[in-house]
Amino acid sequence: MESREFALYNYQADGNAKNPLIVAAIAGVILAIFSAATFSRWGLLLLLLPAGIIIHLLRAGYDKALLIGNRYLILGSSILYFANVAGARLDKAAQTLTLVSVRGRRLVIAAEKFPTNARKADKIRINRTAKFDKVAEKIIARLKAVSPGIEIS
Repeated sequence: MESREFALYNYQADGNAKNPLIVAAIAGVILAIFSAATFSRWGLLLLLLPAGIIIHLLRAGYDKALLIGNRYLILGSSILYFANVAGARLDKAAQTLTLVSVRGRRLVIAAEKFPTNARKADKIRINRTAKFDKVAEKIIARLKAVSPGIEIS
């Protein structure tokens, strides 16, 4: 039986997964102010809704993670099944790993998007390179395990 655990890495993913929640928070503030002005001061209790959404946005950080599973990876709001990957390109010079799906969608993992707590430029580069190499090695190993005939250049 295979393990169902994910490897979790912090990553500054691109995407708009938070946009619907931000719109809901703004609408909640407008609704609370309108109901407080129209009906009564108890309408201000509606401010708890946008406050809860804002707290969730601050604590969740679900678009700042790279999850690698046995069969797929999750990057921000994107999911890519390893069985649907047509090819992969590892560019050591630019420190990018590009995964191309069967439908032509590209998913790029770049070393510059891995956060680090280092302060000096050379330490930042070393930490990001080490993290990228580890992640790229893990993804390529999972790709080869799922589809042995995949083209990796």
